[in-house]
Amino acid sequence: MAQLSNTNSYVDPMEVVEYNPSWATMFASERDRITSAIGEHIISVEHIGSTSIPGLAAKPIIDMHIVVKDFDQLAQCVDGMTGIGYIYKGLFGIEGRQYFKRPLFHAHMVQHGNDAYMRHTLFLKYLREHESTLKEYAELKKGLAIKWAGNAKFHQGYCDDKTEFIMGVLEQAGWDPTRRP
Repeated sequence: MAQLSNTNSYVDPMEVVEYNPSWATMFASERDRITSAIGEHIISVEHIGSTSIPGLAAKPIIDMHIVVKDFDQLAQCVDGMTGIGYIYKGLFGIEGRQYFKRPLFHAHMVQHGNDAYMRHTLFLKYLREHESTLKEYAELKKGLAIKWAGNAKFHQGYCDDKTEFIMGVLEQAGWDPTRRP
């Protein structure tokens, strides 16, 4: 599990584990904390990523979309999120989102309808509706966790190696990367 090194940093779990039903409860509790901290600035907090799909193996990290009303209120959101223990990472390589993390939780702040939000939503919907693709993705994730185990670049390599699969699923789901909201 996550190891705390101090209040400003931590190490994410570098393992893929079988689905844990408690992930839904963990998400609900964290959603309530976030809503209490910045609720006036947001539309919703949504459970995304592999931990949101029953039966899917995942790194034991709860990923969330924090869907904001207006990115112009970002400063207030950053203050609220850091106030409840999140580290603010900025864009962190993905245009159209702001990224926050704390042990066991990653929060992707997006404006409703932007590309980052739409890609995540479409990918998860497709996995939920296509069991064979879901199983294929689970096997890929387990294999990549083994491939990258013990490597200092685990997170980057693991994510990079999933990209082709994810883009293929998005294409099958009808994603048009030239489309703009």
